Amino acid sequence: MAFRSRAVNINVANQENVKNVKSMTLVPGQRRAALGEIGNKVNNHRTNDLTGKASQITKDKVLLKKPVISKQVQIKVDKFEKLEKPVQKAPVQIVKPVPKTEVHVDNRLLAEANKNETDSNANKKDSDSNVAKKETDSFSTDLITIEDIDEEDRKNPILVSVYSNDIYAHLRDLEVLFPVKEKYLQGQEVTPKMRCVLVDWLIEVHEQFHLMQETLYLTIAIIDRFLQDFKLITRKRLQLVGVTAMFIASKYEEMYSPDISDFVYITDNAYTKGEILQMELLIIKTLNFSFGRPLPLHFLRRYSKAGKALPVHHTLAKYFLEQSLVYYEVCHHPPSLIAAAALYLSFLLLGNDNLQDGEVIWTKTLVHYSTYRVKDVLPVVKEISVIMINAEKSKYQAVRRKYTNPKHMKISLRPELKSPTLQALANHRIE
Repeated sequence: MAFRSRAVNINVANQENVKNVKSMTLVPGQRRAALGEIGNKVNNHRTNDLTGKASQITKDKVLLKKPVISKQVQIKVDKFEKLEKPVQKAPVQIVKPVPKTEVHVDNRLLAEANKNETDSNANKKDSDSNVAKKETDSFSTDLITIEDIDEEDRKNPILVSVYSNDIYAHLRDLEVLFPVKEKYLQGQEVTPKMRCVLVDWLIEVHEQFHLMQETLYLTIAIIDRFLQDFKLITRKRLQLVGVTAMFIASKYEEMYSPDISDFVYITDNAYTKGEILQMELLIIKTLNFSFGRPLPLHFLRRYSKAGKALPVHHTLAKYFLEQSLVYYEVCHHPPSLIAAAALYLSFLLLGNDNLQDGEVIWTKTLVHYSTYRVKDVLPVVKEISVIMINAEKSKYQAVRRKYTNPKHMKISLRPELKSPTLQALANHRIE
């Protein structure tokens, strides 16, 4: 019952609304009030638009008036005539007639001159076409021989292949900005032999702590840069410099770096925590908080990709790099150059099955991405070869023992390291 009564009320309300709408309709020619008419009653008093007098309108009779139409003034618009600026005619110049003079021309000379001009134009066109052809050929051959090694990485945004070349160009700028000078230990108490002993011991410590490869390379870089700038280190504090350098490199590279007490233990309590922290402050201040010098390992990964190196090539090149860390004679070479020499020697000893017939070891793709030609790489290759020839008899066996592990493919035991090729390369004189 409640629903029925509600429906009836709704109908009544709708009827009242209809009446209101009807009451709000305007007779043609009459104006509506500004705010309309609010209410249910119909206003029967209207005002005549023409006389201004009020007239009563009944509900049954409605006065119909013609709407007042205001006459619109018709304006005749003439066709738009295009206005053009009058063209001023140039004044007529009176040219006086030039008297004709007869000139005698030898037709044979004229024909010979035309022939020479035609021949010179033909030779010029041939030379231009030859130059254009040579440029086109060289450009096409460069496109064929130099491969885009980042093409496969375009779809992976994590590899940022768009910025790879710019990143490595920046790394080359950094290695120039933070160099290690040749024979920087001259005039110091620390000798090259002491440095070799220290580095050989740090390689064992690095392996015992199971640290990352980058940590070892950064440790040696910190030691070399610090010793060449701070020349007051004594023999007794050299081990403290090495331990502190590895402590800094661990905090720079490792996710979980060893505690300082581990470094105190590894030195057999020769130094205290306070001494390590004081040396850390001295090293950081001397190097001006700059530890961004690139590592040879960064460039080796790029070169291995450009040269399509196999894992065995890459591992052998890493073996050469770590052997080079120990020896003072090669520590001054830029990281990019020594990485290129290590990979070149690896390809030379093991061969590269990815090379096509007649293709050299150091391809144009490697020249492009490494920025080094063969003549730039060969002197460093010779120095590494000399180190590898004497590696078995050397006192510093940490790297060689490390790479006898199956994890490193037992690369230090390969017969290629005793091959006549390596011996000939070590004895070869490079001009």
